[in-house]
Amino acid sequence: MATKSVINGGNMHLAPVSGYGSSAGFMGSITNIVLQWQERATMRHHLASLDKEYLNDAGLSASQIQTETGKAFWQS
Repeated sequence: MATKSVINGGNMHLAPVSGYGSSAGFMGSITNIVLQWQERATMRHHLASLDKEYLNDAGLSASQIQTETGKAFWQS
């Protein structure tokens, strides 16, 4: 299942997103995994590009950002 990032009370969560690919069979599972990896990589890229002022407004610390953006695309 694909996810989207949600910032709630200064905590970042990955929330499920429906409508990605077909969930039927092996190819549907592979498609969902690849889309999930792509979503994670995109989210982390955007997160790394945010300025410090925005991150402070969102209640995120530099260490939280570094931890999240340091993960590989396959890591949740």
